[in-house]
Amino acid sequence: MSLVALVSNRFFLALDCLLVRFTGYSLVSHVYGRAVGTGYLSSLLLTTTGARSGRRRRAVLPYYRDGERLVIVGSNGGSRRDPMWVGNLRAEPRARVHLARRSMEVTAHVAEGEERTRLWESITRGRGPYAAYQKRAHPRIIPVVVLALR
Repeated sequence: MSLVALVSNRFFLALDCLLVRFTGYSLVSHVYGRAVGTGYLSSLLLTTTGARSGRRRRAVLPYYRDGERLVIVGSNGGSRRDPMWVGNLRAEPRARVHLARRSMEVTAHVAEGEERTRLWESITRGRGPYAAYQKRAHPRIIPVVVLALR
């Protein structure tokens, strides 16, 4: 079993959520970063409301900054489907992030047009996997989600 497969099981994903919440560091992001050759990308813990269930759903995600805003990418490893958290944010844009051991309320929107183009170019410049993920996901356009502090 590969290290990537090992840290992708439910136990490690739950452990990673706790790790990010209380330390600000993601072991899973570290392993994935090494596997794809990008190194560690700073991660946040995103808590959304399930679009159908109404239950809290958590995901650890690498993030990027755009001024005061945070930006996350719904690559889903290049899958033909958006990750569940994207659908959750489309249904209910209010969410919570844990970042650097702080909890913050955010409002999300999926970037479109010029905003998406600018953010996508900034994120993919020098970060190999996202361009490859976009090719694999075709014809799906990988969503770029902006999180603004409330």
